[in-house]
Order: sequence, then C-alpha cells, then structure tokens
Amino acid sequence: MDLIRGLRREEQIVLELRDLYERYGFRKYRMGKFEEYDVYMENKNFLRNPNIITFRDLDGRLLALKPDVTLSIAKNTHATAQSSERVYYQENVYWLEKQSGCREIGQLGLEYIGRLDAMSSCEVLILAQKTLDAIGERHMMQLSHIGFWVSLLDGLGIGEALRQALLECVHGKRLHELRELLEGASVPPAAAELVVKAAGLNGDLRETLSEARRVAISGGMTEALDELEAVYGLLEQAGCADGLKLDFSLVNDSDYYDGLIFQGFVEGVPRALLNGGYYGRLLRKFGRELDAIGFAVYLNELDLLFRGQRPTDVDALILYDGSTDFNSLMNAANTLRAAGTRVRLERSKPDNIRCGAVYRFSADGLKEADGNA
Repeated sequence: MDLIRGLRREEQIVLELRDLYERYGFRKYRMGKFEEYDVYMENKNFLRNPNIITFRDLDGRLLALKPDVTLSIAKNTHATAQSSERVYYQENVYWLEKQSGCREIGQLGLEYIGRLDAMSSCEVLILAQKTLDAIGERHMMQLSHIGFWVSLLDGLGIGEALRQALLECVHGKRLHELRELLEGASVPPAAAELVVKAAGLNGDLRETLSEARRVAISGGMTEALDELEAVYGLLEQAGCADGLKLDFSLVNDSDYYDGLIFQGFVEGVPRALLNGGYYGRLLRKFGRELDAIGFAVYLNELDLLFRGQRPTDVDALILYDGSTDFNSLMNAANTLRAAGTRVRLERSKPDNIRCGAVYRFSADGLKEADGNA
C-alpha cells in the first residue's frame, strides 16, 4: 500500500477495489475501444444510452466506440451451467448526449455469470457494500426487484404502452401523476390503489418487506419478495446489512435488468454512484441459458467527490540552480521520496503549483525557502 500513497484518493480507491475483487476470485476483463455496430444495434434495449458514436474503418465496416461493457462480456462469456465466470473491469465507455455531445465515462465494475443462487447473489451484494465502504463512511444501498412490478402489472392486465408510462412515474415518485394515468386508462379504483401503494413502498428492508407482502396479489410477486428476503438474511449473517433499504420506486433500466436490482449512494454525491442487478434476459438473447448479476461504479462521480480534497500538488518543492551538484540533489530528493513524500525539482517556483513546503538546495543541503506555499 506504500506504493499508492502518492496517488489521488480516487486512484487509490480504484486500486484497492481491484485488489478486493481479485481476492474474491474475480479476474480482470479487457476489451477494445471498438465493437461491431450491429452488436449494439441488435441489443439497443439493453443500452442505458442508445445514442452510439459510430465510424467506418478502412474496410468499410461500421464500428462503434463502446457504449457498454456488460454487453461485450455477456456476448463473449465462457461460462457454462457447470462453470461460472467472474470478471471485473476498469474501462471507459462513450455516450453521445444531446446537451454535452460526446462524453467519456469511466466505469469500474464486476459481473458474475453462470448459475445463480441466493449465496452467489449475496456475494455480489457484499462486494457492492464493500465498494461503498471503500469510497465513503456514510453510504446507503437500495434494493428492489423488477419481477415484483412485472407480476403486479401482468396480474392487473396493464398493457406495455401504459406500463412504461406508469413505471416512469413510479421511478420519479410522481404518485399524483400515477393516479391520473391509472384513472385515465380506466383501471379499476381498487387496482389503481394497489399500484400507488406499491410505488410508495420504501424504507427499512425488513419492515418494508412485511408491507410489500400485504400488497402481493400473485405468485410472481411473492417469489420476488422471497428472493429479497433470502438475500437479506444472508447479508445479515455476513454483517453487511447496515444501510440497506428497500425501495420499489427503483425500477430504472427495466429493459436491462429482469430481477433483483440495487443502487448505492455515498454522502457528497447527489446521484447514484453504483448501479447493478440481475440481467439473465440478456444472456438468453445470446442463446445462453445462464444467469448473470453485476454492478458498475461511475468513476467520474469519484472525481467530483474528491475534487479539492488534496490541498497541494506536491509535498515538497526543491529549488536548485546551475551550480548544484546533481548527485547530491538527487540523494536529498530520493531520501524524501523514500519516506513517502511527493517531491518536485525546479529551477524556480512555478506560479501554478501548490506546495506543502518549498526548499532551496545548496552545498549545505536543504533549507526552507522564503515565500513557502
């Protein structure tokens, strides 16, 4: 760990998390910046941002700057029903946004592909919790289950067009608008009230599970709640249930995920820093009868979180002149570096550098200079 002391805090966290994932048996996955455009076009529903940056190579093939990593992992996985695959990645993805144009987004994430049970799902959630622990002391993780909503809306006979509009209201916690949509679609009052009540289910995980069971009207809803309860019980045993909330307004990326979903927040970041969930539907689209669960951390948010926390660019700035003995200067600088000090050598102090201390080197050694930053 001494080797990373001079790095920015966000860089240290990334290295710590990579080490954590490897200690849990996940291996590093690497992919190129480009992928055949057709791969993304055929699976557009699974992309969080459908606006893809494309270009043609010298052979005339239409390529894309990768907008997603999970899609590539799912397409190329070597997992089988007997042998799961565990990978983590640190990659940049590229999105085209109307307001900001081309955007490069750093992601650190992991994926578990194979046969899932409560234990393997729990292990991924434990790593999500430990990821949040590494980033900040005060954090919270929310859980939900897409299957709860799919089964509820199917049971009420609500079609696809209305379903998407309803789920957008649920996600935005716009309960008044949700009621109006249900009334406008002539959904019976009792059924409409059930949907609104489900949308408002959030809070302590154990207590909210009990409330959700009173809303469950189908086997699919009960099955989703049973899965959440089983995972929660294992997380309690592992000592990783602190800060867990159940929030059924978490329905984002319903085309991407089709089971357990979760997101993590850290104090100081206004948006979710971590997003994850179960995405077995994507594997089946590639003809693989397998399960998959994973999550991603948005590294750009880490940059915002720790921006300004390091008050200096270097711990020590050493000034020298043309008569300085090179070996003596390097020995003095390297002695400080060996103790973990960040040292920069300059003929004169730059205007744009923030220093913990400024020294002038002479035949008498290092002496603190006037005008110390």
